[in-house]
Amino acid sequence: MLFHVTARHSVDDCGMYNEEIRQALQEFVPSIPNRCEELGVKLHFAVMGHPDHVFYLLVESNDLTAVCALLSAVPMKQEFDIKPVRLLEL
Repeated sequence: MLFHVTARHSVDDCGMYNEEIRQALQEFVPSIPNRCEELGVKLHFAVMGHPDHVFYLLVESNDLTAVCALLSAVPMKQEFDIKPVRLLEL
């Protein structure tokens, strides 16, 4: 099942402005492929929208719990909007 994720954070929780969060993210980001594999989550894409403090992801998983486990491991406070989506065949 595909899920579109919108992840929003505040200026105070942004790695661009908070050195502690920046360092934590630099350590965390390289682990994402392994975490995805462990949880059975396929990351199709991840993009960020600056200066709106938002990330957009498309992930695939048979289990929403695995998606939530992946997202909750990110070392910055965020609000998530997770929507099941499906491929539009054109």
